[in-house]
This record gives sequence, C-alpha cells and structure tokens, in this order.
Amino acid sequence: MSKAFLFAGQGAQTPGMACELSSPRVKELFDIAESIKPGIIELMRCGTLEELSKTENTQPCMFVADLAYAYTEEELCGAPQAACGFSVGEIPALTYAGALSVTDGLRVIIKRAELMRDAGHKRGGAMLAAVGLTPEQAEEAAASCENAWAANYNAPKQTVIAVSAESEAELAGVISSLGGRAIKLKVSGAFHCPLLKDAAKEFGEFLKEIKFSKPQIPVFANLTAMPYGDNARETLAKQMCSPVKFTQTVANMLEAGIEEFKEVGPGKVLTGLVNKIRA
Repeated sequence: MSKAFLFAGQGAQTPGMACELSSPRVKELFDIAESIKPGIIELMRCGTLEELSKTENTQPCMFVADLAYAYTEEELCGAPQAACGFSVGEIPALTYAGALSVTDGLRVIIKRAELMRDAGHKRGGAMLAAVGLTPEQAEEAAASCENAWAANYNAPKQTVIAVSAESEAELAGVISSLGGRAIKLKVSGAFHCPLLKDAAKEFGEFLKEIKFSKPQIPVFANLTAMPYGDNARETLAKQMCSPVKFTQTVANMLEAGIEEFKEVGPGKVLTGLVNKIRA
C-alpha cells in the first residue's frame, strides 16, 4: 500500500508536542535545533499555548515537532512513498525528503517566521474558515469584501479566507448570510494572500543562499498541487502569498496511487480534512 506523510501546519501547535519522543534520531534533531535556536526545546516542552501561537515561535517549533513525529513514524511503520506539508509544514516535508538539510531547513523556517511575523504586525488582518460553504461560495464571500482572498482550500466545504482587519467583521457576516459558519484561526495575520507579497519577495532572495537537493520522494507543493520540480526556491517563496491548494493536492496524490495518509505532527487536523476530501 502506498503511503504519504502529511506534515502539520500552523494552528496544530500544542504545549509539550513531540517532547515524549526520544529515539536517537529525534535526540539528534533536538540537539541541532537547540544549537541553532537556543531554548526551542524548552519552549516546546513548557511553553504556554499563547507563547507557542506567536508566529516566530510556532513555525520553528512545528518544524521540529513535525520532523520528530515523521522520524518516529518511519521507525515504527516504515517510510512513505510521498509527502505533503500544509503551509509551514511544507518545509519539514522538504527536509524529511532530503531537499534541505535539517540545519538549512531550520534556517529557512526561522527566516520565514520572522518575515510573516513582521508582515502580520505591519499589515494585520485575520484568517476566517468558512465552514459549510463550497469553494465557489467562499470566493464569492471574499470578493464581496475589500481586501479579502480565499487562502486555504482545505476541504470541499471548508475554505479559509484571509482578510484585512477592517473587513473582518463584514466578511464574517457575509459568510453567515451564505449559510456558512465563520471560525477565526489562531494566527497572527492574514497569510497566503497578496498582503505578503513583499515578504515573499524578501524570502525568495534569502532562499538564493540555501542549497536545495532533489527530493528523494515526491513532495507535493501547496502552490501547484503537484510534486516539486527544479524551481524549489520560487515555489516555496510564492507559497507564502498564494493559496494553499490542499484539496486538489490530496486529489492528485490519490490519483498518483497514494492509498494511506499518515499525519505527522500534533493533532489530526489534516487526517480529518483528507477524510472529507475522500468522502
């Protein structure tokens, strides 16, 4: 049976995540992480949910946790034939697949987190999940408000919309009027939308310094819903200001022969989305 690892994204963070894992490979990962970002393991172990939900903390911690769970799952049940990461999870997915070293993966995630934090502080905004609406209805809701964009295509009846602070209340009302339910995500800004274009450009410049190798297994990209090709830097940079095409990605993975999806990270959010997509 062909299997894929799904690397969890921002919003799945929980206090103590991955700290119960203790294999030699995980310990080595923790040591590398601590050498690059001192205090990160203590933050994962003892940090409050509020601390872990700050973008500059969430993303590096999720990177380490996702990889730790992936290494442990591989030791227990074998390696996957493909991988996919949700938003920030795409970087540990690429690292797991050998496209990035752990050291470079951490450097990349730390830079990404800083840029997205700064953009959040500068631009503000929020992300609202439009639950119960089709993607077309969610796009209609976004189009009816100023500075609102469909950002995460999570499942057939769940699309996340990025919105400016000024339009947040209006958007929630429009979602409700269309028969949906608006749920605000625990993130510090409006991500995966044009408000991050400047940050994505700076991220792309930073990525020019990073060595990328060919992934040892296919890693399906949020940007294209297809496996990464030769333009990894451009794909990863554009991902920051572009929609996450998770629904189409899962559909493409199923078409490619993937039968089992194993979420690596805290929680089961992505597993739940896959079940909705397959239904």
